[in-house]
Amino acid sequence: MVRRTTRKIPHEGLEKRPLKKKQLFGSELLDAIDERPEFHDPYSELNLFLSQKVKREMRHCSNSKKWSPQLQDELLCKITPEFQKRFPKYRLGVSALKKTWEKVQFFSTQIQEQKEALTQDGKLNISFFIKENLKTATKLQNTCHLHPCHYAQQLAVKMSECIAVVDGIRPKLDQLTRTIWSLQRHLITKLAPEHFKSPYDENEKVDKLIVKAILEITAKHHEIPQAELSFHVQKRLIQLRHVTATYTPNQMKKMLAALYADQCHYLNQRMERTLERIPYPTAKCLKGQLAAIALDNPYLGPEQVTEEAFSFFEKANTALIDLEEEEIERKIQNWTIQSDMLLRWVRLNNASALYKEVEAVWNQGKNLHETAQTTQQQFLEKYPRAIGFAKELEIHIWIYLKYLWYTKHFEEKTATYDRFTKWHKELLKAQNLSPQELIDKIEKLCKKMIPLMPFNRARTQTTLFTEEEQYAH
Repeated sequence: MVRRTTRKIPHEGLEKRPLKKKQLFGSELLDAIDERPEFHDPYSELNLFLSQKVKREMRHCSNSKKWSPQLQDELLCKITPEFQKRFPKYRLGVSALKKTWEKVQFFSTQIQEQKEALTQDGKLNISFFIKENLKTATKLQNTCHLHPCHYAQQLAVKMSECIAVVDGIRPKLDQLTRTIWSLQRHLITKLAPEHFKSPYDENEKVDKLIVKAILEITAKHHEIPQAELSFHVQKRLIQLRHVTATYTPNQMKKMLAALYADQCHYLNQRMERTLERIPYPTAKCLKGQLAAIALDNPYLGPEQVTEEAFSFFEKANTALIDLEEEEIERKIQNWTIQSDMLLRWVRLNNASALYKEVEAVWNQGKNLHETAQTTQQQFLEKYPRAIGFAKELEIHIWIYLKYLWYTKHFEEKTATYDRFTKWHKELLKAQNLSPQELIDKIEKLCKKMIPLMPFNRARTQTTLFTEEEQYAH
């Protein structure tokens, strides 16, 4: 058997042996970022950092917009120190820097020609870009067999990349898609809501509370601006939270019973004492819900009405209690930018007594104001107990009138947006405006009520008037 011997290597030989490349060169130990997956993700921390820095340095580096050795050296010198602190395992190479520069320059050039493309603080004006892109939404609706919301998702992706580059922040893609879809769906013709349900439709418990508030506010104020509407909806939800958080279930039931008895004129002494202690904002909030139930179900007794009202506040508390304020504000924004148009995408209780009364008068062919007045008169004659809710009755009649307008008055192919402009033409009839005056008025209404929807004057003129009407003036 041959004995193996270990070959001894002199100590000097070890020192002279060449080391691997990664052990020799300090900076080359690090991975070049353009070889990393993070560099190809437009929303990664790495890309967001580079976009922010390049955009900032773009204002201060060489005046030349073209890439040059001088520009390259300036950028490397200014960006590398902070880059190494933030990403110590990576190396900022020339190739990656140049790609980022070209990407930032591309998007910057695209928005420079648009006056409204940036906000006052230099950030991307998301509302402006949504509005501009929606101008082409209707042209793309028949180009493929995909669900219409596919366009909203594609647009959101493109806008998100632009946001990441220009603002250096990670956009919320799903939220942006929901916003675009909530507007796009109102421009599409031949679109039946039941047949085009989308994953971007919002139908949570809190959405129903928001929609309810919008319907009641817009029924009272037909031309309310979107910003003001948003404020009042938020105020209502805050009041709902306050009521459910301040009072015990027993206190709530007592207050509801006292308020309902007061409206129906059968108060007892104990109820009067309860009534005196209810703050006005709380009383208004509670009474509004009592009215909604009593008007839809005028045959219900006092106990049933108060019990259903109490159940509503319990459900409202559950819907609001764990939801973050930011998410509630986002939802309010998404619903209020639709104004009355949302009526085509929600379903109200068409089995209610008030709805049936409104529908019966509606079918007589009267104008909107006559329908509202006749309905109120006939309803109070049938259900005299409702006289205590006369103000709320008028509001709920207008809610159902609008609902019938948006869901029953047109052929299915009519876009919701066109139903919106025709609704306001109908409301403005008494002013005897010329076609051009009417279009001017409706344009102003659109800009304040649905500010993210693109206004097309030619489309509005074609929608609102026949050729004979246009030339008659």
